[in-house]
Amino acid sequence: MPKGETPVAHKFNPVWIKQMDPKYESGNLPIALQSPLIHEGIVYIGHNSGSMEAFELENGKPVWSEFDGSTYHSAPVAFKDQIVYGTVQGRVISRHYTTGKIKYSVDLGASVETKGVIYQGRIFFQLRNHQVFCLDVETGKILWGYKRSISYLTTLQRSSTPVIYKDKVLIGLADGALIALSIDEGVLLYESKLSTASKFVDVDNAAFVLNDKVYVGAVGGPLSLIDPNTGKILRRGEFIASRAPYMDPNLKGEQLLFGTPSGELILTDKNLNILNKNKISTGVITSIVSFKQGYAVSTTAGEILFVDGKTLAVLETFNLGHAYSAVFGDLEIGEGYLSVLSSRNRLFTFH
Repeated sequence: MPKGETPVAHKFNPVWIKQMDPKYESGNLPIALQSPLIHEGIVYIGHNSGSMEAFELENGKPVWSEFDGSTYHSAPVAFKDQIVYGTVQGRVISRHYTTGKIKYSVDLGASVETKGVIYQGRIFFQLRNHQVFCLDVETGKILWGYKRSISYLTTLQRSSTPVIYKDKVLIGLADGALIALSIDEGVLLYESKLSTASKFVDVDNAAFVLNDKVYVGAVGGPLSLIDPNTGKILRRGEFIASRAPYMDPNLKGEQLLFGTPSGELILTDKNLNILNKNKISTGVITSIVSFKQGYAVSTTAGEILFVDGKTLAVLETFNLGHAYSAVFGDLEIGEGYLSVLSSRNRLFTFH
């Protein structure tokens, strides 16, 4: 007798997909570096044709689209009834989250490379020219700026997202240093040199703070454990991390999960002692989030992986569908959905 097949319960169930390719000449593929934001039932994403777009989270129906005349390198952030973001042309823009109506637009003079970080009514960005700005998030007024002279000719020209620790802003720079600036005035409090190499020393991963310790590393160099009050290096790790660590809230701050440039997931305790590791991809690990009792992991190898939370084994693979697909931005999780933009400008939303 014929037997019925039990439907396979997939972890990655696309509810809608958007083709976000801008117009381009044949042979010159536009690459997406930005990331989406999920907020109040809406997905926000910069379109490389030059507009910020908003879609309904449940079905992908357009909510609004507003032209900025620029491309984007990061994700918007939400503040009250606004979303705030930067553009490659160097503008910081605030729009109403449901209408797209502009509140302010401020020219900072160079490409805004990082997502804004909001703290006590201020928002912080790092720019392509190694400058850090602090703005009033309500009005867009520039409160202070810090400019760093970078003498290295061989740099990846990438920027580290600012991180707040007490009264300090911690930022990695392209000269291999982690610096601390005062929140109120942008005064340099200390700098810690993480790399002594002669080229490609960028600290482009955001610092991660846990229990008064900072975890951060330079490109091509081992992870460092740093005292955030003084900048003193307390310990060097045994591996290179491709991004800041992910901390599973269920593990109560006792364990950290790192991705590496060689496609490994590495689980450590808070002192960087390795507890488990598994090579899951041929690509670079670019983002990790908790998803459906496991982890969703993005890579540069054209895939999103569902990983078992205990063994770090790959249980499911979702192919992004293009020979040149990768994920250079971040996976965005919110309201029971997962959203991601591939480097080939395809916006996927899973439930």
